[in-house]
Amino acid sequence: MQREKIMTALLACYVGIVIVGILAEPVKQFFEGKKIIANTWIQADAQPATIKIAIFLIVLGLIASRADISIGRDRGIMTPIETLAYALMTGILVSSTIFMYLPETTRTMITSQTKLVHYLQDFHTLWLLAPLALILVVTSSSRSR
Repeated sequence: MQREKIMTALLACYVGIVIVGILAEPVKQFFEGKKIIANTWIQADAQPATIKIAIFLIVLGLIASRADISIGRDRGIMTPIETLAYALMTGILVSSTIFMYLPETTRTMITSQTKLVHYLQDFHTLWLLAPLALILVVTSSSRSR
């Protein structure tokens, strides 16, 4: 059951990244009062980073809490290791994505004060691709058994 939840969260993370790319600008325009939705107009000073992070977390939360993905259940030793690897990669991907949505000045300030956080930014592309590579490796090795 945990494996399915982790895979759902991983999928939700990718969906969230795509939806942020599509909706961030229209939502920003709505909060700036430049776009009217259903005769509703709002004038607020919402920061783009806040909008992106909020959309991302809302999508992530909605999908991860509502969806249920069934995955074939293997009874080997790799299942707990795979689950741990997927959980770790999902957490890193979520953290890296949120970090990349922050303004450049905030990221620079944070990375100058910590030793590990710069890896979230420096290897963001790796964090995007690593879970997909793991899926390919795990599914090809389980098919060969």
